[in-house]
Amino acid sequence: MSKYIGTPVVSLSTDTVDVTGDITTTDATPEVIIVNDTHEDTDGGREGKLTFKGQQSGGEETTLAQIQASHDGTSDDEKGDLIFKTNDGSDGASPTEAMRIDSSQNVGIGTSSPDTPLHIEDGDVTIGNSTTTGDNKLIFKNTSATLAEIRAADTATGSGALLFTNNGSERMRITSDGKVGIGDTAPDNVLNVKESGLSGRGASNGNTSMTLEHATDTGIQFFSATQTQLRFGDAASTGAGSIIYAHGDDSLRLSANGSERMRITSDGAMFFCTDFNSTTAGVRLEVDGDSYFTADGNNGRVIYANRLGSNGNLLEFAKAGSTKGSLMVDTVHFGMGSVATGLYFYDGISAVIPAGTGNNFVNGKDNGLDLGGSSFRWDDVFATNGTIQTSDENEKQNIASLTSAEITAATAISKLFKTFKWKDKVAAKGDNARTHTGVVAQQVETAMSDAGLDAGNYAFFISTTWWETQTEVAAVEANEEKRIEAEDAYTRTDTYHTKDEAPEGATERNRKGIRYPELLSFIGAATEQRLTSIEARLTALEGE
Repeated sequence: MSKYIGTPVVSLSTDTVDVTGDITTTDATPEVIIVNDTHEDTDGGREGKLTFKGQQSGGEETTLAQIQASHDGTSDDEKGDLIFKTNDGSDGASPTEAMRIDSSQNVGIGTSSPDTPLHIEDGDVTIGNSTTTGDNKLIFKNTSATLAEIRAADTATGSGALLFTNNGSERMRITSDGKVGIGDTAPDNVLNVKESGLSGRGASNGNTSMTLEHATDTGIQFFSATQTQLRFGDAASTGAGSIIYAHGDDSLRLSANGSERMRITSDGAMFFCTDFNSTTAGVRLEVDGDSYFTADGNNGRVIYANRLGSNGNLLEFAKAGSTKGSLMVDTVHFGMGSVATGLYFYDGISAVIPAGTGNNFVNGKDNGLDLGGSSFRWDDVFATNGTIQTSDENEKQNIASLTSAEITAATAISKLFKTFKWKDKVAAKGDNARTHTGVVAQQVETAMSDAGLDAGNYAFFISTTWWETQTEVAAVEANEEKRIEAEDAYTRTDTYHTKDEAPEGATERNRKGIRYPELLSFIGAATEQRLTSIEARLTALEGE
């Protein structure tokens, strides 16, 4: 290898290993030229080195560092890398690469393949200031202006704040105690977000928004030993809104105007109130094995249901997903009931009418529903007027006078009227139970049978059969928080109207009854026909 300096002033032979002393040249453009005359296009070939050596205290010679230039790539071109190497104390005569400037003018520190103008890998970057109160900056520019800065600002206490600016204005700050202010140069919480340009955190003329987006997950995490809080509002504690997670009972709480307004408990119950008990106004949706909804109000309405569109159901009630009943409204009605059996509160005629057709039972139901039943009886009915029974000739057929057998039976029944007391009333009232007048249904049935007639063919006679089971129900303890009242153990009676639907072992029951208007009409018709016959015979006798 030959070595020369400009127009050579020092001639070095190819077998010279080291040059000691100074090499000096003086002209207008002094330079040192190192030429590798090996013809090659290999990556890292055509290399030339400046090696810096020294001697230890014992005279041992050591290699300290090198600056190497070599070919970049394998093409037949002129591209070159400049490589800086240092000895870490164990490299011997082959120092380790510390920095490289490649042919694209990319600088790599800790990497031999830099892909940006400055590529630092597996290392830290320290920016220092020679004064005790100075700032340090990373400044981003284009050809015409400064675009943004990241600045470490020293404070009077000697600890630093990190400031982010763009377009000449600070946008975010991390204080020396770890608080983050976005649009706020003096954050006093872990995170303060303020509309840019407002004069203070309490300013009311700005809107603040924060959007978090991620392809698969989004979230903000806060950690505290007792409770975690996300707070909204002005600097004063009153009037502020917040979302609080209380670690003591693992509940999530929402506050407005300084007071808690909503709470979600660890078991999934939801409360819109300031307390859990039933004496405090609020709405509660609770989950505890069974889910239930409660609403407590003071003086105003407690629940308001408003159907804005077509006529139809306001509330539907279901068993195992099958609708069993509903509350509905239309232009002039309020309705309640099941699909086939319901009531209309009809403002148009100021009446309650039977209803039940379709899911909303939107039509009145004529001559199709009973009030009570043989095993579910009403007690007393109080009314200003008596009931009205249809008696239109156009709706009747087979109109006829009573037969002699019917007259015989009616005559016998007319003698069956007696006084009596109801057993359940005597059990409840003792001697104070009142005396009633009427017939015994079984005796009426016998009188009809004796006359050769079937009482079941006549509307004044009723005989109903059903089936019953008995179930023991355990006592219930009171729970004021969940609005559950204490209840003693009792025996529940379940009723089935057909034998097929009754479970095995059910007890068969039968109750007989009388429609007195029908029975009295039957007896009255027989009496009238008997009197007419008697009068005819008397007239005949008087004419003899």
